[in-house]
Amino acid sequence: MSSALEDRTYLPEDDLDNQYGEMIQSLASAAAAEGDFQPRLVMGSKTIELPNEIAELLGQVAEAMQQGLAVTVAPKSRELSTQQAADLLGISRPTLVRLLEEGKIPFMKARRHRRVMLSDVLEFQKRQRHRADQALSDMVADAQAFGDYDDAYLSEAISGDPNSKH
Repeated sequence: MSSALEDRTYLPEDDLDNQYGEMIQSLASAAAAEGDFQPRLVMGSKTIELPNEIAELLGQVAEAMQQGLAVTVAPKSRELSTQQAADLLGISRPTLVRLLEEGKIPFMKARRHRRVMLSDVLEFQKRQRHRADQALSDMVADAQAFGDYDDAYLSEAISGDPNSKH
């Protein structure tokens, strides 16, 4: 591709919302009827075989647009303002600035303004999720070790079925 990567937000048009859902359903039905589950992108006479991950992503994009949600596509090399990064992480801007100053997320300074790379914010988010998952696993292991953890109760909570005996 010779064109420069740029981020772009796609907004669904109100009259097209239902068409996205109908299009997805008809494509899925046609593929199932033919026994063909290889996702493809067809543009005129050109057909591109898609990996399942990309097909799933495109399905999520179409579903979001069907629900009237905007979809933004941005290269990982995109720079974000501190407010954009804070919004992405679901934290306040002052909290983000504290994380930047503590060195937990790399940043650049353009005059007085801090800028962060989208890839760095996503990496921080991934690390935080991993830490949270590990902390939860440790808590469950500790509770099991002390006999305070009821496996039957957990099965019920996960399945939503009070009669579940998993």
